[in-house]
Formats: sequence, structure tokens, C-alpha cells
Amino acid sequence: MPNFSAWWTRVFAHPDVVAVAGNVKGAAKPCGKPVLKAEEKKEAPKKAAAPKAGDDDDEDKPKKSEKNPLDLLPPTSFDLFNFKTFYVNHPDKKGAAIDEFMKLYDKEGWSIWFLHYEMYKGEGEVLYKTLNMTGGFIQRFEGFGKYSFARHCVLGTETKQEHMGVWMWRSTGTPQECIDHPTFEYMRPRRMDIFGNKEDEQLLRQFWGAEEGDIIMGMPVIQRYWQK
Repeated sequence: MPNFSAWWTRVFAHPDVVAVAGNVKGAAKPCGKPVLKAEEKKEAPKKAAAPKAGDDDDEDKPKKSEKNPLDLLPPTSFDLFNFKTFYVNHPDKKGAAIDEFMKLYDKEGWSIWFLHYEMYKGEGEVLYKTLNMTGGFIQRFEGFGKYSFARHCVLGTETKQEHMGVWMWRSTGTPQECIDHPTFEYMRPRRMDIFGNKEDEQLLRQFWGAEEGDIIMGMPVIQRYWQK
């Protein structure tokens, strides 16, 4: 306190301080001892009551994972996992591999679709942007590989591209994975009939067996993407 008092006296004696605050004087007598508030006693924390039998605590219990609606469909004879292994490694993807697929395919439990992205003004004119867009479209189907198989392609030239593909998925309608996909709404989906329509069968062979440089629908294949 003596040091503080000396400092206070110097500050309030400074001409600049006096010019603003006037002649400030300290108290002539001490104000007495400060009154300190008595420190409150801390109560010991109460023990938490043991949960009663039958209590339902949703937060502590692990939540059951919801079943995918596709798992609740009637059983299918088509083994997707083994088919993928067979098809991806087959040397004749346009011919013998598709012939075998058509023998195994369960059209009551699965469906095949042609997806064509609807390009808007300014899209499909810069190749790297179209490749990124198509790659992103496939990546956003993460987790859907358990229920689908597809070959998606970028077709066209350096200055004009299209992206489209032939997809097979579990169910004969549109799965929730497609509905939830952020850009699926820009696709023009068409259900294919590979047994009753020769053009659809040919389209299936072309897309699933596509190689770079192949001509599909009058356009060269620039890039191919698996969904598997």
C-alpha cells in the first residue's frame, strides 16, 4: 500500500491529470478494515440414485441401426457379389459375360436403367469439369454398391460431352439412395427391357463392356466409371 499511495500521489499531481480531473485529494483517514463475506461451505455432492429396474434411458442405450428397405424385399436368386467378381474379370464383357448375366438375372427382384444427365447451358463444354461432375456423381452413391452395379461413361469430344450410363439396382422402382442423391434429380432415368428390346440389350452390352474410343450412340467414349 505505501508504494501504491506514492504512485497515486504522483499521478494525480501531474499537470495533465489536474487539467482534466482537478485537484483530487486522498482520504485523510483510513476507511477501516474491509468487510469480507464469509466463505460458504460447499456441500458434498450427492450420490446419483441407482437406476431402477425397467428404467428406459434412450441416451445410454446403443441405438439399433435401421434396416435398409432394400433388405426387406423378397429374397432374390441373383448373387450380386459373385456376379461382380465374375463380370469385372471376364475378358469378353460385351459378349459371353452378358450372355451369362442374362441367364442369372432376376427381373422380379432387380431392374436395369439407362441414366442420362440433363446438361444445362454452359455444362458439358469443358472436359475436366464434366469428368469431375461424373466422378462426383458416382462417389455420392457411397454405400449403394451393396445393392447396385453400373458402368457410367463420359461421351463426346473436347468441347461437347454427355454423361450417361446403364445401371442395375435392387428393386423394380427408385431406391431411397437415388431419391436422397443431391444430383440424381437432373438425370433422365428410363427403365430398360433387355429381354424384349434388342436396342436395350445392345445398349447394355455397349456400356458394360465399354472401352475408351468405342462409339456409343454416335459419340466416342472418353472416360468410363464402375459403380460396384
